[in-house]
Amino acid sequence: MIRALAAALLLATSAWADEVRYAVRINVQWEADTGNPDNPHWSRLIAFAHSTRYSLFADGDTASSGLALVATNGRVGVLEAELAEGRRRGRVGEQLVLPGLSTGVGVFEFELPVTQKLRAISFATMLAPSPDWFSGASGVVLFDGQRWLDDVRVPLWVWDAGVDSGPDFEGANLPTQPRQSVRLLAHPAFLRSDALRPIGEAAFERID
Repeated sequence: MIRALAAALLLATSAWADEVRYAVRINVQWEADTGNPDNPHWSRLIAFAHSTRYSLFADGDTASSGLALVATNGRVGVLEAELAEGRRRGRVGEQLVLPGLSTGVGVFEFELPVTQKLRAISFATMLAPSPDWFSGASGVVLFDGQRWLDDVRVPLWVWDAGVDSGPDFEGANLPTQPRQSVRLLAHPAFLRSDALRPIGEAAFERID
């Protein structure tokens, strides 16, 4: 009886732990095909933990300057500055930047700590070459109010940042004025016969 109570207490303590760590594995599947460029690749990936009061992107919202630069040329410096401001306000936690992938098919892997306050993870990477198209996940919440989730899987889509009107993968920059909202990309390269085609999947696994 005492052993059972101790085990239950340990389980409850673990479920409510203030800080835990997640391993994140991001599989992307973008292959050169008819109508696609012959050099598909991905820019550096920026990822971070944050509170539910911070949003990297959302369908219908306007991209921040930092996200716009990630989406148009893979530069992360401005977004890092935005995250620094979010950290000053207590809304952003640990962040990291991973090297890009030289091909369209590959894996990004990293680990991040999260807390009950900073319980979400977001990330973004540019699909290249492209006008302003990117993939990522925004606000994947890993604590449901009762416990830390052991395993979360999220499909990845291609998004249009709404800041460049170039119609296809390669060509001159055509800045969009005024900027449009972030939206799912309905380009033929990422469509099935009846729906959008995911570009990959992100798996979040609790490791402590």
